[in-house]
Amino acid sequence: MNRRPRAIALLMVLLAAAGAAWVFATARPAPSAMNAALEIRWHGNGIILQGAVRDAATQHALVDGATARLGGEADQVVDWLDIAPAALPIADAAALASLIRLGQEGWHLQRRATEGRLAVQSADDARSAQARELLQRAFGPGVAIRLVPLP
Repeated sequence: MNRRPRAIALLMVLLAAAGAAWVFATARPAPSAMNAALEIRWHGNGIILQGAVRDAATQHALVDGATARLGGEADQVVDWLDIAPAALPIADAAALASLIRLGQEGWHLQRRATEGRLAVQSADDARSAQARELLQRAFGPGVAIRLVPLP
């Protein structure tokens, strides 16, 4: 009896199960992780807003910015923003909404306590320079802004 086809089939089932577990585990971070970060991802024909903000007005500004970026397609905006008083502060929600409208396919913003990182196609073009200015206004002077080139 040949064990190779059985082993390959078993390996494929295990890989599929591991992949499914990873997708479900990463679909939404644990609440403690959400308090520490804010993420925005531009992908396909949609935008994902994930993490926590301090108030509903900020949440609405970000969702409205994403909806405007997508030409009014609200169903393409994934809003996984929780409202939590302990969330990281946003100094200027309108500037962050403007950044969302400016963003391009593949951009990915991560906000941590002391820095904001934005992955962009080119860190040296005019759009990225404008994004850096908007991020600094959005997060305030105490947050370091880093532009990271996409691979």
